[in-house]
Amino acid sequence: SDGRVTILFSDIEGYTEMTERLGDTRSQEVLRAHNDLLRREVIAHHGTEVKSAGDGFMLAFGQATAALACAVAVQRAISAAEVGGERIRVRMGMHTGDVIREDDDFFGRTVILAARVAALARGGEVLVTDEIRAATNGDDDAWEVGPIFLVSGPQVINVPIAALEDSNPDIGNDINNLMTSARIGY
Repeated sequence: SDGRVTILFSDIEGYTEMTERLGDTRSQEVLRAHNDLLRREVIAHHGTEVKSAGDGFMLAFGQATAALACAVAVQRAISAAEVGGERIRVRMGMHTGDVIREDDDFFGRTVILAARVAALARGGEVLVTDEIRAATNGDDDAWEVGPIFLVSGPQVINVPIAALEDSNPDIGNDINNLMTSARIGY
């Protein structure tokens, strides 16, 4: 291991459909505005852009609290106004743990779990693992409200690591049940 890092994945919900609807030039303008907004918040929260591809980003933070604050700031900014003249929704997921670092990239279980959590998110959501909750406990009393964690607006849903492990034979059912029950009433 090369140290403990919080990995956050982010992408725009429905970006392909938006590109079809708006065309390449217009969708690129929206993407550029999204990227500028996201990058400003990453810098403001002392994060690092590991890589981006299309509308997706892999970000790294030294502190889980900074990653969560960044995600919430991005979601607030996106929900408050149009981005590049369009209403967009961004889905985000994160996990914290030990990583393997090679050059400017990160690898290992932490990265894999962060990607899996992000893949479960819907637009406007920030999904986190138990490790994020533990690492940010005490910094935000919003963590004490139950299976849906509201952090001043954006949805933050806690996903247990056990539901994400390859060794879990019921991984699909566990995750679907968890996400369905967590989203009730929102």
